[in-house]
Amino acid sequence: MEASTLRWILIFVGIIIVGSIFLFGNPEKKRKPKASRKSRQEPVQRREPTLDGTAAESEARERELEGLDDSATVVGQQELDMFADKPAPAAVPKPEHKPPPKSTRPPGPPPEKIATLFLLTQVNHRITGAELLQATVSTGMEFGDMSIFHRLPEGSDQPVFSMANAAKPGYFERDEWNTFETNGLAFFMALPGPVSGLDAWDSMLATARRMSELLHAELLDDARNPFTRQREAQVREEMREYDRQKA
Repeated sequence: MEASTLRWILIFVGIIIVGSIFLFGNPEKKRKPKASRKSRQEPVQRREPTLDGTAAESEARERELEGLDDSATVVGQQELDMFADKPAPAAVPKPEHKPPPKSTRPPGPPPEKIATLFLLTQVNHRITGAELLQATVSTGMEFGDMSIFHRLPEGSDQPVFSMANAAKPGYFERDEWNTFETNGLAFFMALPGPVSGLDAWDSMLATARRMSELLHAELLDDARNPFTRQREAQVREEMREYDRQKA
C-alpha cells in the first residue's frame, strides 16, 4: 500500500482510538460527580500522605481540591487501552519512546473509501502475543509494512485489508511478542484496492469473524456497536454501489 494511503488510514484509526479512550477508558471517572462551585471556593488544605494512601493518591487529592483537571494526565499515562475496563495502576513506568514505523513506498492519493471493523475481548481477558500470532497464521494474515498485519493477494504487495492494534501506539513491535497484550484489534480496508470493494469487504469480514472465534472476542462495527446482520447487509450494499460507480 502506498505510504500516503497508509498514513490516511492510520490517522483515521488513531482518531477512533482516541475517541474510544474517552468512551471506554475509565467508567469510574465518568460516574464521579463534579465538584460544586461552593466546594471549589473553599480554602485549599494541603494533605500529607498517610499510612492508608500513597503519595500519588495524596497528590491527586490536592490537585482535585485546587480545582485542576487531571483528565489529560490520566489519558496520557494510564488509559492506553482502547477498551480498558478498569484504570491502570497508579505508578506505571513510562515506556521507552519509539518512533512510529515508516513505509518505504512512494506517496499516493488518499483512499476514496475506508471500511472498519473491531474486535473487543471479553471481560478479564486479554489477547497475548502468542495468541495473536497463532490467529494470524490460521487466517492468512502477514506481518509487514507499517508494522501491522495485512492480507496480501497473490502477486501483489497492495493489501486487500489490514489489521492494527486498537490500543496505543496502533502498530506492533516485532521483538515484543512475548510481553505483548491487548484487548482490541482494528480491521480496515481502503478503496480502491487490488480487488473489488465487495470482495475485499467479504474477505475482511470472514477473517474478522474467524479471529473473533479464535481470540474469544466480540465483533464490533465501525461505530463500536455489536455487528449485526442488518449492518452487514447495509455495508454490502454500500460496497455494491461503490463498485457500480467505479465500473
